[in-house]
Amino acid sequence: MSAAARARSLLTPKTVGWTVVVALAAAFPYLGASRFALHLGMLVFIWAVVASYWNLLNGYAGILSLGNLGFFAMGAYLSAVMAIELDISPFITTVLAGIVAAVIVTVLLGLPVLRLRGIYIALLTLVFADALPSIISLTRQWTGGGVGLLGIPTFLPGLERWQGYYFALLFCVMAHVVLARIIHGRTGLAFVALRDSEDFAVAIGVDRFREGVKVFAISSFFTAMAGAVFAHTLGQLSPGMLAIDQFVMVISMWLLGGAGTLAGPVVGAALVTVGNEYLRVYGSLRLGVLGAAILLVVLFFPGGIVQLAGTVTAWFRRDSGGSASLQPPVTTGGPTAARGGDAAARART
Repeated sequence: MSAAARARSLLTPKTVGWTVVVALAAAFPYLGASRFALHLGMLVFIWAVVASYWNLLNGYAGILSLGNLGFFAMGAYLSAVMAIELDISPFITTVLAGIVAAVIVTVLLGLPVLRLRGIYIALLTLVFADALPSIISLTRQWTGGGVGLLGIPTFLPGLERWQGYYFALLFCVMAHVVLARIIHGRTGLAFVALRDSEDFAVAIGVDRFREGVKVFAISSFFTAMAGAVFAHTLGQLSPGMLAIDQFVMVISMWLLGGAGTLAGPVVGAALVTVGNEYLRVYGSLRLGVLGAAILLVVLFFPGGIVQLAGTVTAWFRRDSGGSASLQPPVTTGGPTAARGGDAAARART
């Protein structure tokens, strides 16, 4: 392939769109953003990674996991404790926390979960996340227990808010580049094949055990690293990150944005994180607002905001004389044997 042809293949509308979004995000601190806006942006980037890799398990692989917030907390506390007790650079502990969390999650959850189905997977992963507050309390000499952990070393001494913003942005971009390669590669095709038509996928040679272990390892690794970035940009942790309201928020991010899509969790993370801050004046009622939003989206646009955007785009194309369909395909999973068979065949090859 010539250089010109390779450049044309890379300059797709999606690639250009993502590039513009990243460029605008990088320019945001120079557009007069306040410290509070930079703080919100930093949280959006971190939660976008958590939501996207939760979506990898649920939306792409079809594994009903409810424990990803536990992966996040585990990575945050592991990295913080190693940085404090062992005096290791946060850059190193962030990666170490991801590796350790991936091993623990794969052994304690990935292997047993592959023997289960449906709601039993959800219950096991939920029990894992629910056990973490007790573990944090029992190890309070290192974790601070219910009080939380303060004085966590940041990536740079005296880390400014704008610096934390850029650390979170860089991590978010890196994590999503890797995620895109996974989704569009053989591994992602295997995940989708097992989700849509497991019997057919297994029949033609897709290894359910291997792919199941792989998706748990990948998801827990990047989610734990997101927790570590959270710890070393904010400089403090609290067991409140495992509270029910945070759990609902993260799930709503990829459900509202669009399960089984790359852009959906990012859009959902931005809307939910910013919206939650401005709804704090209503206290616990904000959870009701999030629940109502999820209900409306699931009823009318099962593919989330991504499907809504596709529908609006189709309307404009129709009005301008195009031939686009009014109902874009929904990529939220389900027993679509034809699509699953196609994905399985490509995964096998």
